[in-house]
Amino acid sequence: MRVLFVVLMMFSGIPLAVGQGHFEVEVDPIAYIFKGYSFHAGYQTGHFRFNAGTFAITQPDFFTSDDRYTIRNGGFGIKADYIFRKSKGLFVGLQSDYGNDKVRFDQTEEAKEHSGINLGLRTGYRFMFGKKEKEYRGLYLVPWVALIYTPDSPTLQFSHGPYDFGSWLVFPTVHLGYRF
Repeated sequence: MRVLFVVLMMFSGIPLAVGQGHFEVEVDPIAYIFKGYSFHAGYQTGHFRFNAGTFAITQPDFFTSDDRYTIRNGGFGIKADYIFRKSKGLFVGLQSDYGNDKVRFDQTEEAKEHSGINLGLRTGYRFMFGKKEKEYRGLYLVPWVALIYTPDSPTLQFSHGPYDFGSWLVFPTVHLGYRF
């Protein structure tokens, strides 16, 4: 219930003038490289941008704390950002995701799952390739990084010992999008 309250507070008091904004779609190409997917739909009005999406990825070994495991994450989430220069440039925001983590110990194929909500602070930079006079309609690129907190971060018990997720994660990525 606390998470729902936080999400509702993210969106309270922010104008959603549909006639004055722009719809956007974007993907995370890195997710596709690592046997996953990513699709997000967004809406921007003024300096505020809102986004909802779905994602999955098989974590690369260099990104996990123990390369004896294969980890697959998937889920859906929402984001709210404030863009300092209205359409492009630096932004800061909040995100909340509901995800499912599947962890497999590769030597024995033993697998465990965990589902839950995480919250994050994010920042990045929007490179808009469209023309200013056309309100930057067209392609854009967004490198960003999030500091993600998992309130109920588990320690999964395997037959050979525990796997600890940790409560905090730094998540860097790049999104490629199109503004209508």
